[in-house]
Parts: sequence; C-alpha cells; structure tokens
Amino acid sequence: MSKPPKRDERRKAKENKRYPFKLIPVLFLSGCSLMIGNYDPLEYELVNRIRTEAQVSDCSKQSTYVIYVSALELKNYSQYLPNNDQEIVLVDDLYKIVDQLYTLKSPSAAYCKAKLNIIETTAERIQQVTGSKPR
Repeated sequence: MSKPPKRDERRKAKENKRYPFKLIPVLFLSGCSLMIGNYDPLEYELVNRIRTEAQVSDCSKQSTYVIYVSALELKNYSQYLPNNDQEIVLVDDLYKIVDQLYTLKSPSAAYCKAKLNIIETTAERIQQVTGSKPR
C-alpha cells in the first residue's frame, strides 16, 4: 500500500489547482491595455480645424479669436489622453504660437500672415504625428 500524501504535498497540489485562476486578472489587465486605441479622431479633427482656419484667416481679430479658441480646446482635450506625450508637447507649442498672435492688439499684416503660416505648418506636423498612430 502507498502512503497517504503528506500535509505539505496536499497543500502544494491544492495551490497548483488554483494557479490558472491567479493568472486570469493579469491576463485581463494586460488585454485591457491593448484595447486602448492610440489614434484619437477628435484630436485629429481639432488639429485639422486649426490648420484650416489658419489657411482661410483674414487676420481679423475675430478670425484669430476663432483659431485661439480651437487651439485652447485642443490643448485642454489632449493633455490627459493616455500615451500622448509627444502630441502634448506639439500641441503646447502650437497653442503658444496662436496665443502670441491673438494677444497682440494690432499686428501688421505681414506678421499676421507669417504667424498663420507657422500655425498651419505646425498643425500639419501634428496631423502627421496623430495620423500615423495605429487605429
């Protein structure tokens, strides 16, 4: 006759039966992190709006205000998106450029056009970064 299993052996056997169940939360959490999408269509839309507004702006206070509000909205929206560090830096830079233009009381036409070109170029670069993220 064989000896009955010792107490330690029984406990190990019992723990081994539970082992797969201990992995379920780990697998679930790692799977959830994979489900977070990197591409954000609203962020891309806001950048596109700023770029388009800069292209059609007539340098009036009203048109620079519209660009300013859109840039502020983009800054506020993108600052807490997960895995968005690169865009946050770019968006902050874009906001500073727009703010420089908006806070001037009466910029010259040449200065305004130059700033709008910079805004357009910066927004296009942000679009390239945002658009290249996996969907």
